Amino acid sequence: MKKKKPTDQSPIEVLIVAVPETAGSALYGMLDVLMAAGNIWQTLVRSDSVQHLFNVRSVSTQKRGFTCGNNIPVSPDVSVKDNPDAGIIILPELWLGPDETINGRYPSLMDWIRQQYKQGSTLYSACSGAIMLAESGLLDGGPATSHWGYKDLVRQPYPKVSFQPEPNLVFASPGGRIVTAGGTTSWQVLALLFLSRHARPG
Repeated sequence: MKKKKPTDQSPIEVLIVAVPETAGSALYGMLDVLMAAGNIWQTLVRSDSVQHLFNVRSVSTQKRGFTCGNNIPVSPDVSVKDNPDAGIIILPELWLGPDETINGRYPSLMDWIRQQYKQGSTLYSACSGAIMLAESGLLDGGPATSHWGYKDLVRQPYPKVSFQPEPNLVFASPGGRIVTAGGTTSWQVLALLFLSRHARPG
């Protein structure tokens, strides 16, 4: 087997938010896709240009392990208490019932998300992850999408958000630094957009 040569390109720092309401499929699906970018095909064909384009870690309100949707285990890499920085923040889908809300549930996480955006991070949400963005206040005055079944969970608690269930992708801020994706499997569409914008193979 050929020895894999290192590349000069530093991986892009990515943090994926995980809380007990997070859908494990979106969390680990995004993690798997982004960690494979730049190296899975190269490994299969024994190329010597293997790269890791992204350094992907999970972030939560605490570093202690917990279970998310359907009792899937999560071991966060970092806590918001550590004030980690990343150029890109991803908020995966949440499992929420039609009468549930996250209003006031994660104040430290909301503070951290707002701070990261203020410092220049790009934010992506998949499906009902937009509810977390709405809770942060960063969607106020702008458009956003999610699964149509979550329209009341966005429109009622967050009337300043222009909820649009029809599009699969909505650029929710000038310059595209906040992107929301709709639908249960929208994280896959989001991953394709993400790779087209940020993957820079050498």
